[in-house]
Amino acid sequence: MIELVAESDNDLSVRTLAREIAAREQDVPMDCATGEPYRNVYNALSQTHLSTLSDADVIIYDPERQTVAPGPNLTITLLLSNLNQAAFQTLWNPEEGR
Repeated sequence: MIELVAESDNDLSVRTLAREIAAREQDVPMDCATGEPYRNVYNALSQTHLSTLSDADVIIYDPERQTVAPGPNLTITLLLSNLNQAAFQTLWNPEEGR
């Protein structure tokens, strides 16, 4: 999710963010990311993830406008996430790390 916020030039609506995440999870185009998978992502974002990331200053979440924007800690969070993914790949797939 934080990658999507970082890639965007504008504030993202929570609906757009949920649809993009659902599309990526299902490996379908955004306009096909509907129904229960979309609702599950939307609810998880709204009820848990957005407020948590906002509290950590990773994103700026406006619950009234239902928008998300990059926060002051987004860049460092992306860096740490990328390092963590690289370390995981190296540990679990050592031949790919070469």
